[in-house]
Amino acid sequence: MTTASLAELSLASSQGAMRVLSGEGAVRGIGALVDELAPTGEIVLLTDSAAKVVDTVDLLELVRALLHEGRSSRTVEALESDHGVTLDEATVARASADAAGAAVVIAVGSGTVSDLGKVVAAAVAAPLISVQTAASVNGFADPLSVLVQNGAKRTVPSMWPAALVIDSDVVAEAPVELTRAGVGDAVAIWSAPADWYLACAIGMDPGEYDDRFVDPVREIAPRLADASATEAERLAALVEVLTVGGLVIGDAGTTAPLSGVEHLVSHVLDMSAMATHARHDLHGAQVGVASILAASLWDVALHEEHLLDLGPDDLSAPTGLRERVLETWSPVDPSGALGEECWRAVEKKIDRWASVGDRVEAFFAGREGHLATLEQLAGDPAHPAAALRLWGGAPDLLRADPGRVLRACPMGARCASLHARPAVARRRLRARRPVGRPAVRPCVRARGRGRRRALIPAVNQVV
Repeated sequence: MTTASLAELSLASSQGAMRVLSGEGAVRGIGALVDELAPTGEIVLLTDSAAKVVDTVDLLELVRALLHEGRSSRTVEALESDHGVTLDEATVARASADAAGAAVVIAVGSGTVSDLGKVVAAAVAAPLISVQTAASVNGFADPLSVLVQNGAKRTVPSMWPAALVIDSDVVAEAPVELTRAGVGDAVAIWSAPADWYLACAIGMDPGEYDDRFVDPVREIAPRLADASATEAERLAALVEVLTVGGLVIGDAGTTAPLSGVEHLVSHVLDMSAMATHARHDLHGAQVGVASILAASLWDVALHEEHLLDLGPDDLSAPTGLRERVLETWSPVDPSGALGEECWRAVEKKIDRWASVGDRVEAFFAGREGHLATLEQLAGDPAHPAAALRLWGGAPDLLRADPGRVLRACPMGARCASLHARPAVARRRLRARRPVGRPAVRPCVRARGRGRRRALIPAVNQVV
């Protein structure tokens, strides 16, 4: 995709709200951009403490130097903890207060700084210019922000940046772990659309599945695993797939097309780590590994467990789920506050499940067509594995058989805490398994009566 095509797509997807300036030296146009968006008034530069360098020059100082003479500016640095910048209530409130009076906000940083910039700019009613410093997530190019509310991660509407600046020289000098995390975020395309399709098909997602929000990303993603391409070509493909991904998310009004159970795994790991003051990896790094497991789970569900051989009578919300949710989270937050926050999300899902009986009946009546679509959308676990391997990610897992890894899932109870995925009973599933097929031992087991329960990979979309 050319620079012009990306610029046109950004305007179309955002209904004119956001333009994209990309290519070599794109950041050098920021002075004119600021004057166009806010001819007068103070400029707030929002950033974090991470070093950002291009051609041995500090990027923040370069941006400041590129502002036209006579323009007043000040820097707002986001609060940081042991987990870096965490977009909890205190961080958002502090940054918004510090940015008060800004005529324009320029966010200089990676995905978390960009998300904070959207919230802060909305709070102070100023346009936002986001200077992307790494190809690490697709969230630069959408009007949403991932926040931590009451200890739980939530994706909330914020605002479109007025302009997204993607300087290829800047992105090329980003730390390799951030770039690799971007690949992890991108490979969710090989599992998440199946989650979204199922959620829409059975009525748990109130919207309708639409190929327009999936196909553009699926067309670009294979270039991430093209071993014949140069490093620069693969990086350009990564920037493109992430930017287009953000744009389709913004156009769809939901992250669901590109964010399924693999993203929830990452959010749960983050929440657990924050509650216990432990370290966690980058969002995309976690998503990438979880994408292999998610694609493997779909493969097992469709071809070993024959999920669509079930019928409406086989499915029900489990009893005692509130106690299970609270018990799952009690080791990481003995106060119970985080468990209660997650339970509120689960409760909404149960209420909706009770209202979609007709949609579930219709789904199973057309199961053959749905099976074909799910097989196409779920993809092969080898696809995300190949992309991650080429970029140097998760070598131990990538050498393993994903199905075997799934059956011996090391996440244990953490997988059980995917609070947005109501569990379903498998009352007759075992009896329907063809003779000779091994029983799958999922990493989620119910308590009481020894009955195993499994998570349908996409009963709902939340984050």
